[in-house]
Amino acid sequence: MRTLKIFILLISIPIFFTSCSKDDEKEIPDPCVNYLNSIDFSFGIDYDSPDKYLTPGEQSDLSDSHLEEVRDAIGTPEKNIDGILQVCHWVNQNFTFENAGGNMVGKLTVDEHFEIKTFYGCHSAALIISSILREFGFPAVMIETSDVQWGYDYNEGTAQYFAGHVMSEIFVNNKWVLLDNNCTYVNDYDKNNPFIDTNRDKGLFVFAKGVDFWEYSSHDEINFTHDEMIKFSENINCYEEMFNTVNYNWSN
Repeated sequence: MRTLKIFILLISIPIFFTSCSKDDEKEIPDPCVNYLNSIDFSFGIDYDSPDKYLTPGEQSDLSDSHLEEVRDAIGTPEKNIDGILQVCHWVNQNFTFENAGGNMVGKLTVDEHFEIKTFYGCHSAALIISSILREFGFPAVMIETSDVQWGYDYNEGTAQYFAGHVMSEIFVNNKWVLLDNNCTYVNDYDKNNPFIDTNRDKGLFVFAKGVDFWEYSSHDEINFTHDEMIKFSENINCYEEMFNTVNYNWSN
């Protein structure tokens, strides 16, 4: 069993007693302000140029033969939310889930998943769904999140495993919607807010976005997800004002 560690950052701030005027006094900077200001919560996504996200990455470049397999089964989906759900349901009905406990994160391309008709968790499910939708003309971005309750538990040393989720942002009808791999979605989605309201305890918090896992991490960076989640947990007090800032209605 993996040993969990709590990392505590002790900040020592020296205090100097000097004779000075009120105008000379300087406010001690809040470490959380500096930390949060260093984060780009758009994660480099150019939401005003959705066509950029019709271009797949190395991991999400679906072959013509596999695209034709989908087209032969469902035809060409309409450019609306029903078309998105049609693709999502096809994936869930034609791929088998095999729980790999996170060991297969970022290991396979979308074509390799097609060959074995298997996904190993939310990473690969979101990869398959978003890759197909992109080929049908829907701009798609994968988003990776940490479970907020897990962040508190890990910080306190009580978490027994890592808990997060991967979903997709899809551009349709001139707006970005949030699509989960179980084919539920948020129509009134705030793409600029990293907090995601769900039925998962305290919700989820985004820490990465891109066309696929290999784009926002690295093909060989196998510890990316765990490292980013640990960083989130270590600094969870800095994020608290951002929690519960949206209330989403998830549709089927």
